[in-house]
Amino acid sequence: MKTFIVGAAAALAIALGASAYAEDAQKVRPPGYMIATYTIKHPATFQKYMEEAGPLAPKYGGTIIFFNLNATAVEGAPPSVMAIAEFPSLADAQRFYNSPEYTAARKFRIAATEGTVVITEGFVPPKP
Repeated sequence: MKTFIVGAAAALAIALGASAYAEDAQKVRPPGYMIATYTIKHPATFQKYMEEAGPLAPKYGGTIIFFNLNATAVEGAPPSVMAIAEFPSLADAQRFYNSPEYTAARKFRIAATEGTVVITEGFVPPKP
C-alpha cells in the first residue's frame, strides 16, 4: 500500500509539473524583430527619416539591437546599412511599423533607400 501511495504521489507530481511547464511555455511570448537592410541613395532624405523615426521604437517597447551604416559583408553582397530592432512581441513590432508616427517617417526611408525590411517572430528555446 505504501508503494502505491508513493507511486501515485510521484505520478501526480510529474503530471502537475508537466502541466505547469506547458502553462509557462504558453505564457512566454517570443520577441518580435524588425530587420532592415538597405543602401542609402539620398542622404538628405534619409537624415529626415532618422530624425523622425529615431526616437519611436522605445514608445512601442522596442530596443535598437544594432544600427550600422557601414556593415561589412563576409558572404554575398548585402546592402551597407543593417539594423535590427527588438520588440516584446511580433504584435508590438507590427504595431510600431503600422503606427501613424512610423508611417509618416517611413516615407522618407522608402524615398531615400533601396533594400528590405522584414518583421519576424523571434525564437524562444524550450525549457529543459
